[in-house]
Amino acid sequence: MPLQATAQSKRFRGWYFDQVAGRLAAVYNGTEVFDFDANDMAIAQALATVGITSASGGITATTDNITVTAGDLRVTAGNARLGAVSAFATTEPTSALVMKVGTAPAGAITTSGGIFASSTVVRKIIADGTASNVET
Repeated sequence: MPLQATAQSKRFRGWYFDQVAGRLAAVYNGTEVFDFDANDMAIAQALATVGITSASGGITATTDNITVTAGDLRVTAGNARLGAVSAFATTEPTSALVMKVGTAPAGAITTSGGIFASSTVVRKIIADGTASNVET
């Protein structure tokens, strides 16, 4: 942010409009906290606790991952879906893990395991790389 480093700017708290970049910034004690324009918001400081609520529209990560570092990833209503969303022929499930067929894993997955969908069955892979159908 192009504020001059003066004693006065170090005490500045409020909004700053950067006419060159065309962005509006929130400033606290001369330090930019975040800035935004009509296209995006850039947060300059670490976030201690964030709760995100979306009444509609959802949350999308287009170029990165959504990472949970503590706690659980929870779906409290609806389903967890992997892959493209397709409608069910009759009854849509609730509280289900729904997987589209994708690239099958191959090779060892040391100290781990996984489940995935083929075009006809649900399959599993174990640590040594053995893949087999999930059976009853």
